Amino acid sequence: MSPVKKIFKKGHVYHVYYRRSGGYRFLGKNFFKLLIGILIFGAAIWLLNTYVFDITTLTDYITQKLPMWLVLTTLLASESVLGLLPPDVYIIWAKGLENPELMVFVLALISYAGGIISYFIGTKLHRLPKVHQWVDIKFKEQFTTLKKFGGLLIFLAAMTPLPFSPVSTVAGVVDFPFKTYLIVALSRFLRFFVYALVLFQMV
Repeated sequence: MSPVKKIFKKGHVYHVYYRRSGGYRFLGKNFFKLLIGILIFGAAIWLLNTYVFDITTLTDYITQKLPMWLVLTTLLASESVLGLLPPDVYIIWAKGLENPELMVFVLALISYAGGIISYFIGTKLHRLPKVHQWVDIKFKEQFTTLKKFGGLLIFLAAMTPLPFSPVSTVAGVVDFPFKTYLIVALSRFLRFFVYALVLFQMV
């Protein structure tokens, strides 16, 4: 069986699992909380952009003034920590290059690698006494549920404006299975190419 077929087969297995175990119901019930979280994150970015420094100006400077290797480095740094810099700006930047499709793939690969780095940052954070107490004692039930249905959240973060890096960090904190994370996070590639297909027609 080819690797692609294996991925789709595994994806179908998880789909059946989430459907039977109540994962989709869990997501539906917590969708409002998720939406609030996205809005809070968006508001924080807006405040940062308005009163601290202009993220738009920063990203324009990055993509217009810096050499290519440094542009890619800023994306890796962003996708590894907080995901503050919008990947869409980099996708738009890629359109002006000689081989935009290849660059979109490179951007997706960097984002994927950044998510892996975020995951391992989460595993390191879990070793901190305070974080360990929250995850394994104080909020054990909530984090256990998050680990159980973490694949859905990772998929949503990979495909939507939900910040991918913080979700990957949480996956590491709750010890979400790494191999499963690697498979689910591959949807990040789909996200980049779908957004590129749209953005390339708009700009």
